[in-house]
Amino acid sequence: MEPREFLALLAKLAAIGGMAAVVHFLLNPKKQEEEQSQQLTHRGEPRGSVPTQTIQTPPVKTPTVPQFLVLVVSAAQEEFLKSLQAKGQIDMGDGERLYEITNYLCLDSGSDFNKSVDAISNQYSVSAGEKSEYDICLVSIELNESSKGFEPNVNQLDRYDAFRNLAGLKINFLSRRLQMESYGNFEVYNR
Repeated sequence: MEPREFLALLAKLAAIGGMAAVVHFLLNPKKQEEEQSQQLTHRGEPRGSVPTQTIQTPPVKTPTVPQFLVLVVSAAQEEFLKSLQAKGQIDMGDGERLYEITNYLCLDSGSDFNKSVDAISNQYSVSAGEKSEYDICLVSIELNESSKGFEPNVNQLDRYDAFRNLAGLKINFLSRRLQMESYGNFEVYNR
């Protein structure tokens, strides 16, 4: 069927079933859009409608406080932690290893953690001649999103999965070698 025949058929259908608007739109799509836009008033309301006053409020942005995972790890693992920090990114295997070597952990805000670490670093810092097998290192990792697996009292399978999901993140902070008592300044819980 040729385009002219098709248009003639549509015109006949328009006369029968009120399809004139369809034919008009098919023949003049830009003109139809112009007519629709002309029917709107300056406020974007159709002519003849009762204007309503709409108050638009900006979306409320809730401030997001970054969450940091704080790990208490034996200072015997200090070399691994340093290499992980230098590497710049945790992979899934590193997450599994962090799970194995973590003794205690907690979730904290960055400002609280930094204040606490600054306060305890001088008090609990270990010098080279005073090393003990009980010394620890504190590790901080900023989380992209909260994870139930790092909350207290979760089953170990969920905890293990949460550590594996650290892949792609990095160690933000690694403390110097500290005395074991230093982690008492945080509300840590068993791994």
